[in-house]
Amino acid sequence: MAGFFQNTIQNFPVGFGSYLDGILPPDIATAAGAFSVSMQQINNISSIPIEKFAQVVTNLETVSGLAVNGSSVPVDTTLVSGSLPLIALGSGPYGTYTMSDFFGCMTGLPYIGIDIRGLIQALETPALYNIYKQLYLAVTWERATVSVQYTTYTGPGPSFDTYYHVTGLTITDPGGGYGREGASAPTITISNGGSGTTTIGTTDTDITNFGRVTAVALSSAGTDGTSVPTATVDFPPGTGSFSNTIVQGYIDDANAEILAIQAAKPLLAEQMNTNWNATGTQLTIEQRAIDTGLAVPVPPEPADVLTDLAQYPTTQIAFTDAIPQFALNTDPHMQAQSLEAIANVCTTGGQSIVGMMREARNQTRLTEAGISPDNNISDTITPVESTTLIANGTIANSSPATLSQVNCETGNEITPNPYGFYDPNNNNYYVTNPAFTGIGSSSLGNGADGNTSGTGVGTGTGTLGDSLDTGSASAFGSFAGSPYTNVIPSNLNVFYTSKNLLPSTYTVSDAIDEVIRCNCDCWDLI
Repeated sequence: MAGFFQNTIQNFPVGFGSYLDGILPPDIATAAGAFSVSMQQINNISSIPIEKFAQVVTNLETVSGLAVNGSSVPVDTTLVSGSLPLIALGSGPYGTYTMSDFFGCMTGLPYIGIDIRGLIQALETPALYNIYKQLYLAVTWERATVSVQYTTYTGPGPSFDTYYHVTGLTITDPGGGYGREGASAPTITISNGGSGTTTIGTTDTDITNFGRVTAVALSSAGTDGTSVPTATVDFPPGTGSFSNTIVQGYIDDANAEILAIQAAKPLLAEQMNTNWNATGTQLTIEQRAIDTGLAVPVPPEPADVLTDLAQYPTTQIAFTDAIPQFALNTDPHMQAQSLEAIANVCTTGGQSIVGMMREARNQTRLTEAGISPDNNISDTITPVESTTLIANGTIANSSPATLSQVNCETGNEITPNPYGFYDPNNNNYYVTNPAFTGIGSSSLGNGADGNTSGTGVGTGTGTLGDSLDTGSASAFGSFAGSPYTNVIPSNLNVFYTSKNLLPSTYTVSDAIDEVIRCNCDCWDLI
């Protein structure tokens, strides 16, 4: 006799503890479910024996006694803002050190494109040029000195005195400041009634001789006498001594002329000031990079050992990095106890030291149970920032760098030839360089940074060019595309590095020329 069975589908209860429905009272089941969901946020919690977990939890340290409040960020943003300018002293992203910081200006990388000389030439006026020339002459004010060359002979009796006959003049100190405001070259007066003339440097590009006595000549030997002849050179233009008033007058004139130039060419003047400040900042970074960014060497005698061995901020950074290891040595008189003894827990710094050691010990305890914490803060920039930096040459908080070399055969300058630019908003690289597209020019439009050089994302009119094909699907949700996308990392991608390195691939036209050349060579071999 056949039987009929009816399938009954039972809906699973919804809510915390639903799997405990009918096993525990509803209120307890809900609380247990909520606790279960909360605990499952802990890494590997489901595979950790409860006995192990219980021992770890029992030994975890808290923030008891420390004025620490929870927040949505790992560190105090106010303290970070005040600390970074003191320890982040490089020119890289977020104040990190770059190799060019240590090599210094010999690489030229931070300076290419900072056209200070060109801007000076565009801004200078004949009036300002002349003021600076006169100012230089005023501040180099110094009276020249000469010595007298002479011969001697014995005069007739009855005294038979020695007589001196002047034969020439020699410069002993060329002085300075001569010729200011078109003044004539100074004359020389000899004590025996003779005289001489001088020649002064009037070419301002010859800084060694400009405004100085460069030659002397004897005009009159004067009367032979029984005294050793001496000579004096006229004072440079002025009051007979160095004059602060004259110098200040030229400074006032220069400031007035600069204000007039700024009013006439405000954009160029602003760019000049920006570039000048950038150059000074970079030079400062380079001068202190070796002292603050490298390991502290043993100073040679008679150095100031205390100052040289406690260089800031190298020792502070090394100490902070070592605290997690110090925290584990809790023996009496050792690192952990000593640090807690000397830390001023009434300050944020002292509380941070104690709290950091507790955190380090807690992390070690959790690791013993197989729980891996997620509290490590990455010390590298994000992948998008890294790609942007490589592909576009700069990101916020970093200095731009443009490579320049010389072709040994032609003497021409060689610079990178970028394919295009990377858009961090959609993770696309756009090929905009006509030399690599072979389809004519394409433009970016005006980027957010106000230029069309390919360093910013185009927001104005114009076309972005072709997006770089990485083999991935072009339509969202498509099953097309290759599974092998992004095989080459950003730092090895020739499209991205074309912004920073010398050209290593052929342009379309160069590639065609190479094929033709190769074919011609092959024909020659037949």
